[in-house]
Amino acid sequence: MPTFIGLDLAWTTKNESGICWLEGDSRENLHCTRLEVAPRGTESLAGEVAAAKPAVVTVDAPLVYTPQRWADKEISKIFGRYKAGAHSSHAAVRKGWTAGIDLGQALNARGFTTNPKPMLHDDRRVPAVVEVFPHPIHVRLFGLQERIPYKKKQQRSWEFCQRAMRQYQRHLRNLISKEAPGILEHPGVQRRLDPAVTESLIGVAYKRLDDALDGLTCAISAWMMWNQPERWEGIGDENGCIVVPRDLDWTTSERSQSQAKPVQEPPVSYRASIFPREQPPELRSDPEWSVKRIQGGLDIKVSSLDGSSSWEIRVRLEGDDLSRVVTVVERLE
Repeated sequence: MPTFIGLDLAWTTKNESGICWLEGDSRENLHCTRLEVAPRGTESLAGEVAAAKPAVVTVDAPLVYTPQRWADKEISKIFGRYKAGAHSSHAAVRKGWTAGIDLGQALNARGFTTNPKPMLHDDRRVPAVVEVFPHPIHVRLFGLQERIPYKKKQQRSWEFCQRAMRQYQRHLRNLISKEAPGILEHPGVQRRLDPAVTESLIGVAYKRLDDALDGLTCAISAWMMWNQPERWEGIGDENGCIVVPRDLDWTTSERSQSQAKPVQEPPVSYRASIFPREQPPELRSDPEWSVKRIQGGLDIKVSSLDGSSSWEIRVRLEGDDLSRVVTVVERLE
């Protein structure tokens, strides 16, 4: 039976990744054979994946990168209104975070293609390793008004994150029940989808649950795009491509459950390190700045170090996409 692998890949090989293996060729017999969170080196992981001879591998990480990559920006344009914009691959590469790119190259060398287009046109001759992003998948498959804020960030309390995580568990369980209920028979899946697990979960244990569920999201997406490729689309080109569900009425019953008001996040402000190219020449030399989040945009004030000049702008944003304006390095309470 074909194997479908989902990887919530860490930015670096030193950190833990969420790993999920599914096997089966129908809704009735698809089942989970592996769900874990562990660090994996590039060559070790590529060898494991290749040995499993999967039909589709989905990876939450950039797999292909060139300086001309625009897929992240387009994802943010489409999904920004759902607060599900993508991270900048350009920023990640500048920091040396290339685990996904390295894995893509290692799997290319083992006979996989990182081009999703043949698979999306129902061409299964070559196994595909496909870049995905869980938040847009959740938005469309769960029928959400905005992404679930289950990721732990400075301004989010543990109680807030635990509440969001239980929402994630419920939606994911409902999706699996509909698409492939046999997956729910795996003890590791049962444990990680149990809302009681989150009641006192914090720190590393919480992060491992986050990674495991994202890996499971990636794996069920691999199965769904192999089973119904016409319901998925690639955003991007040979410089990098992210596959997402098409904007269809995937889950009517889910949508009716998703109309409740989304969990409201506490307000945040931002400190930025890079400003737009329109920055005045006299302010390009190590300026001081402040960035304040307002409804629908940012207020940015920049001052030169000697205090002789300043510059203020107000920027309208689409959703939560900050990458078009500044590179965010810190979020402050």
